[in-house]
Amino acid sequence: MSRHRPLATVDATVLPRDEHAVRSDIDQLHAEALALARRMKQLSTTLNHGDYCAAGGRLQTGVGHVWRAAEELHSAFHTAPPRCAGPDASLALLCRRRMRYLAARVARRAA
Repeated sequence: MSRHRPLATVDATVLPRDEHAVRSDIDQLHAEALALARRMKQLSTTLNHGDYCAAGGRLQTGVGHVWRAAEELHSAFHTAPPRCAGPDASLALLCRRRMRYLAARVARRAA
């Protein structure tokens, strides 16, 4: 018998019923993962000189892992329950909505 227990179990009764909350949580995690990747990249650049170059290399490897995780979160956003389109929404519709949302967010930051 294995002594290891699963880290997390997903029970359908635990998931939020509000699709907007699910997609917002995924979007927030995606933004946090990207911010973490940027911070790790800056730190790896700083450490990549002198005696700490091994640490910088390890951080650079971590940046790749976190970046790939952020891309997985982005994919999860597109396959999560759609906000107002119903469960049979096409991926093209979801991507269009996501791109409009990101464009609006960038415009708000620039203003």
